[in-house]
Amino acid sequence: MRRTTIHHLLIAGAVASATTLTPFLGSPAAAANPPPDPAASTTPFQIPATFLSGCGVGFRCYLPPLVPLTPTATTGAPGEVTFQLARPTTYQIDTYDCIGMTMNWRNLTTGATGTTQVLRVPIDYSRTTPQDFCAYTPSTVETGSGIVTATADARTADHRPVSMGVVVLQVP
Repeated sequence: MRRTTIHHLLIAGAVASATTLTPFLGSPAAAANPPPDPAASTTPFQIPATFLSGCGVGFRCYLPPLVPLTPTATTGAPGEVTFQLARPTTYQIDTYDCIGMTMNWRNLTTGATGTTQVLRVPIDYSRTTPQDFCAYTPSTVETGSGIVTATADARTADHRPVSMGVVVLQVP
């Protein structure tokens, strides 16, 4: 029950932030004369997704580390957002914690919603050259133009979520 309440508070905070930022991000009059297509813009999630690492390796069950992952959202083409994950550069992570995430998004301007997954690239054991065991396949979704909020959930059988990642961004 408490975990559900925390998730609801995070979503409510994201919606409140987006509502507060709406007057500063543009008005309907400005939308009538849109500027030329902007270059691709990448926004890291303002709140990283965190989870407790699983019990895949003996002693980790006694002191499970808190693992933060910061997904990114890239806007390029009008109405499109590409979600991506990468190996963290500020936190040491092993391949056991390179897990995929579920992204839930909502366009606050149009009311459109959706869900997508950013999954880990399957390991090719037939390769003889070194490969990154923590690579991800990006996921592109049609959100429509407007203010978009998204949450990232890292929930697996061996990993327990602590907080969902949250981002609020303007999609051209």
